[in-house]
Amino acid sequence: MKEITATVNAVELMNQNVYRITLKVEDFTFEAGQYLMIMLPTGEQVPYSIGSAPHELPTLTLYVLVSDPSSLANKVVEHIKSSDSITIKAPGGDCHIANGVLETAPDNILLIAGGTGFAQIKSVFSHLVEQNFTGNVSFYWGLRTPMDVFAQDWLEEAHKYTPFSLDVIVNDSNDEWHGRSGWLYEAVLADHPDLSKSAAFISGSVGMVYGTLDQLEAKGLSKERCFSDVFAYAPHPDKPKL
Repeated sequence: MKEITATVNAVELMNQNVYRITLKVEDFTFEAGQYLMIMLPTGEQVPYSIGSAPHELPTLTLYVLVSDPSSLANKVVEHIKSSDSITIKAPGGDCHIANGVLETAPDNILLIAGGTGFAQIKSVFSHLVEQNFTGNVSFYWGLRTPMDVFAQDWLEEAHKYTPFSLDVIVNDSNDEWHGRSGWLYEAVLADHPDLSKSAAFISGSVGMVYGTLDQLEAKGLSKERCFSDVFAYAPHPDKPKL
């Protein structure tokens, strides 16, 4: 990873607590699915998945969840808001679309995101669309409530023009929600009961990633064909002994 100066284009509040940040960089390349580090004046380095695809350069898009005013994420947003340019380190991560999985010709590529894990999966999804990928791609995005959905403009465009499937699933639905509800893995397995010839990218919290992986492995998904940044920094919790 190298240090790069990025110009701040915009900081926009997408819903009650998710910000979309757009940056401009020069002389930079990355693979869909990689991340960058925001360098704070305190010396802290905070990782965020790149939410845009390589063909959108020189623009980079980030999605930042601020759940608490005292959080590190809030420090990141306030730093970017008050700056014309920031320092980033990039690119990082080996959970990306150029990792060789496409050469294995999976029957289906499952792109599974929880919350702002959407950023990484959106980058991969958009890249495959741009590359006119002819395989089967299914994007599943899980959120807690309908109020947590963001990036509606992108979702509407993707539904219109993509050849791939795209589903938003909420845990706690209400009368105004007309989409799918329940657990994320349940939606995946309802559509793909046999995962023995599938590959998956999973992005989200440690608990979400491993909880989803356990369910999908039980239906045939090979760990060797499953990719997540979580694998690099958080070991799989021990499964309870029966």
